[in-house]
Amino acid sequence: MFRYARRMLNDQGDAEEVVQDAFVAAWKALPDFRGDAPLRTWLFTITGRKAVDLVRKKRAMPVEETTLTDLPAPGTDPAGQAVQAGLLDALGAALAELPWLQRAVWLLREVEQMSYAEIASVLNTTPTVVRGQLSRARVGLQHRLEAWR
Repeated sequence: MFRYARRMLNDQGDAEEVVQDAFVAAWKALPDFRGDAPLRTWLFTITGRKAVDLVRKKRAMPVEETTLTDLPAPGTDPAGQAVQAGLLDALGAALAELPWLQRAVWLLREVEQMSYAEIASVLNTTPTVVRGQLSRARVGLQHRLEAWR
């Protein structure tokens, strides 16, 4: 949940706050949890909603250099490391340019490895909308990262 919140908010402090708020909200709502969806999906839904609430409060989402730091480390070759670091920076910048929903769908699918149904549940939408937003996100990223091909 923290990784998802940090990538959505691009700020470690905000992500910590959102995850803490999400756990508090989940704890309070636990008696109402019906089990219609997996617990993981329910927690991601709460986290996503708390992130949206915070974004609405702030209305600014600058990308930080640490956004993608927990992705797999590049090889030990210095030239390869430089290229990998540049690519991660470019990916972070490209993600920041995507609309919020496309970014959320892409992160939940590609990073968190969620199914379309799980993503739809987290974002309170349909799997069809998720597929469309993911397709748009991939096209947008492909266009923005053209120089890295």
